[in-house]
This record gives sequence, C-alpha cells and structure tokens, in this order.
Amino acid sequence: MPSAPRKPCRKSGCNKLTVGTYCGDHAIQKQVEQKQERIKYDKERGTSASRGYTSRWSRVAKLYRIENPWCVKCKAKGILKFNECVDHIEPVDGPDDPKFWDESNWQGLCISCHSEKTASEDGALGNKKKERFL
Repeated sequence: MPSAPRKPCRKSGCNKLTVGTYCGDHAIQKQVEQKQERIKYDKERGTSASRGYTSRWSRVAKLYRIENPWCVKCKAKGILKFNECVDHIEPVDGPDDPKFWDESNWQGLCISCHSEKTASEDGALGNKKKERFL
C-alpha cells in the first residue's frame, strides 16, 4: 500500500517535508512547549483542595451523583452515560462563593464532557480563556 504524501513542516520557515504535522526537530520542540504550557496552567490553577474541593465537597458531590446519575450533556443527545463528577454550571471562585454550594448551579457530567467544558472555560487545548464578569 502506498504511503501518504509528505507535506511541509507546519513550523514557519521550515522547508523539511514530513508525513506528520511537524518534522522531527520541530515535533520535539512542540512537545516541550506544550508540556511547559501545561505546567504553567497547573501552577496558576492551584490544587483541587486550594480551590475548595475538600472532603466535605466529596461527600456532598457523591450524594448529588446518586440522586442525579446521568451526564446531562450526554442525556440531552439521547445517550445514557453515568455522570462521574459534579460540575458548577456557572464557574465559581472557591468555597466562599455562594454559588459554590448552590445545588441549582450543579450538574452531573461524565469525564469527557467535563473535560471539554473545563478546557473551553479555562483556555486549555488551544481555546481562549473565557472572561468572567463579576
């Protein structure tokens, strides 16, 4: 079977042809940049405990998930998939924010739907960070 045609590396100014997105030199460089971005993102975001997700939250979230077992985004598409986490519909600023403990601001999501939502809000995976007006 013939192989895919080679195309130019996506790094501007690079003339090398490659089968992938970047040539060998720039593929490694891109991986290093992505890892550095992830480290920076993790430092800025803080730990889950520093954001208010304590043992108290774990207990409350577990009860919510039992009472609301389905991922709301999947269910809207006609797919029944168990929720795996409780998400704040409107982002909150930690446990002191009144919306943090407001059950009407919660929804059950599967991991993939939660990751997609978080990435779109926090600016991960190449998305622009959404501005929040408080």
